[in-house]
Amino acid sequence: MKFILLCICVPLLQLTAANDESFFENKVRPLLNKYCFDCHDPDDEESESPFLEDLKVADLNKNRHTWESVAAQIRNRTMPPQRKKKQPTEFERIELANWIESYLHKAALAMPEYAGSVLPRRLNRDEYNNTVRDLVGLDLDLSYSFPMDGGGGEGFDNNSETLFLPPLLMEKYLETAQKILDKTIVLPKFHLKYKVHSPAFKKLFNVYEKGKYEVSLNTSEKGVLGKTVLQIDGVKESLILSKSGQALQAVLTINRGIHEIAVLSSSESANLFDELSIRLLSKPPSKSKLNAHKNIFRAPAGNTAASRRQAAYENIKTFTSRAFRRPVRESELKVFMKLYDRSLERGDPYEAGVKLALKAVLVSPKFLYMIEKKADSAKITPIDDYELASRLSYFLWGSMPDEELFSLAEQKALQNPANLKRQVKRMLQDEKANFFFAKFTGQWLGTKDVGLNVLPRARGIGYTTRIGTAMREEPRHLSTYIFRNNRTLLDYINADYVLVNETLAKHYGIAGIKGEEYRLHHVKNGQRGGILGLGGVHLLTSFPDRTSHVLRGVWVIETILGTPVPPPPDNVPELNLVKHKKKMTIRQIFEAHRKNDACAACHNLIDPIGFGMENYNLIGKWRTDEDGKPLDASGTMSSGETFDGPEELKKIILKQKDKFIKHLSSKMLGYALGRSIRMEDSGTLERMADKIKESHFSSQKLIEQIVLSTPFRNRQLVLNSRLNKESH
Repeated sequence: MKFILLCICVPLLQLTAANDESFFENKVRPLLNKYCFDCHDPDDEESESPFLEDLKVADLNKNRHTWESVAAQIRNRTMPPQRKKKQPTEFERIELANWIESYLHKAALAMPEYAGSVLPRRLNRDEYNNTVRDLVGLDLDLSYSFPMDGGGGEGFDNNSETLFLPPLLMEKYLETAQKILDKTIVLPKFHLKYKVHSPAFKKLFNVYEKGKYEVSLNTSEKGVLGKTVLQIDGVKESLILSKSGQALQAVLTINRGIHEIAVLSSSESANLFDELSIRLLSKPPSKSKLNAHKNIFRAPAGNTAASRRQAAYENIKTFTSRAFRRPVRESELKVFMKLYDRSLERGDPYEAGVKLALKAVLVSPKFLYMIEKKADSAKITPIDDYELASRLSYFLWGSMPDEELFSLAEQKALQNPANLKRQVKRMLQDEKANFFFAKFTGQWLGTKDVGLNVLPRARGIGYTTRIGTAMREEPRHLSTYIFRNNRTLLDYINADYVLVNETLAKHYGIAGIKGEEYRLHHVKNGQRGGILGLGGVHLLTSFPDRTSHVLRGVWVIETILGTPVPPPPDNVPELNLVKHKKKMTIRQIFEAHRKNDACAACHNLIDPIGFGMENYNLIGKWRTDEDGKPLDASGTMSSGETFDGPEELKKIILKQKDKFIKHLSSKMLGYALGRSIRMEDSGTLERMADKIKESHFSSQKLIEQIVLSTPFRNRQLVLNSRLNKESH
């Protein structure tokens, strides 16, 4: 019967495509007024969604977020509420939903290209670490002390609208810049020697590296310990007699800068001490530190002050250009060279002068932020190649561009679509793309905290820290396999394989997997495969002590299909499951709950999906019974479609693959741009979705379309408008 209804609707849509205004006025509005007017009267101030005030067909695209919700709720049978006696026929529901969705699609394709603007964006903690790694050649992981970055926009922690710079973080940047350079620059050995010819000796000395220093006073006279006082900057320091008995020694932490040392003696001997020695106690630099040093000091220094200054200029210029992700300007270099000159004026060695200049580079906003030229016109304008190189590298690597991207930017060849496509393929195969697979997938699915903040509280269920870690890593490996092998994006829903290690395989009851390396394993029993079979998802969508079909149903609707689920009404009391469970099963409790008209609309949509995942316990183990009773994982969707278990549920979800692709595209575009998706982006998303569909849902086509899209490659001055304030 449903097939016949759909067939009737399609020609109807084709016939009215040339006259949408007439069809809207004569067919759509009368039906909506008939079934929706009581609750959505546009003249009623208490109406939460007065969509009926849109009198012209063009108004639908201006308020497309609202009308997308109208179509979804009509199709999902969540509206009109079940308590209303007047309900659309099945034919009317399909006709209305199909027409609204079709019109919004056509209207989006007809929308003008939109680039939008991106605010200057601070590097988040992970991007900072990755950038430092690629800049100096050492994986130092020093941002652990930074405040946590919050998510924003499309739910990702790289959103420019939420990456603020609190005062505490600026202090951490200063500390961390010093640590980075201490670990990567090798300074000359510090060892000063002075002759002491007076019982009241004082001397200024310059320390260019904070550390532990040994101060030693060599003497041939006995009994001097009680007669001698050592002071550093006027502070008395404790002295001990060396094992040989011929020196007084102290080990002190001395900060970088100018200090005064004083040796005061009550001895009458004028030549009490032969020598005063100040020596930095340090281990020989590691091979990795020497390599990092060579990476920074690429231009060799000569023997003269002029040649050393020229070498400093070249090395600072190279480092700064890479740190700023673009050629550094002469006016910027002058500031850093002044610091170099000042350092040498106070007696620092050549390497310390360069180090001081580079510290200023590492705390510059031009390093800490992704800063692009401001758009000065509403006209869409291409960003320059260096800006594009950074957008591309931070999208797919979460780090600065490499030499190949810099080279293409220098040649002004990166905007070429063919070059961009080649770079996408190359970058996805690079191990640095593992960051993208982990970061995007973990935040999109919500599994990034599994095994960390998301933990089960129930005892005796076989959970271990190793299982939690493995479940958190599993989604990353799934995404890695899908994108590196250009698999269909539909594998996220109905893959016939898993990527598991021995820990997960045992947890899932899969035999024959040895070792902790993740590997491909084909499954045939319908229990695993795709994101609905991920243990991390099952733990995420459970309470700490039991599963929750409601959390799981909401997760599928929102995360996979991109349909927001409203919060429960204020006047609905919380269910007491402990009280009811003595007499009824969870399913029976919620079947009774759905008889409440205020709850039925959403729970008719949520509950069947959630119950379809009940074969997974709260840590994702497969089960067929609970508390000794057989589990019922069957369900009837609001459309009337029936299923039994997750394998059949996936097939029903797969019928909404267009929704899934649009939602995934929207999420990834927001991640790539580091901003929220707006109404004006609808045309871009619809065109992307069509291209992906034409490619049989190729995963690499999704990334290619994002990189080639108007907003990714261009900028535009965005004037205040009603549209750009409403999220897609």
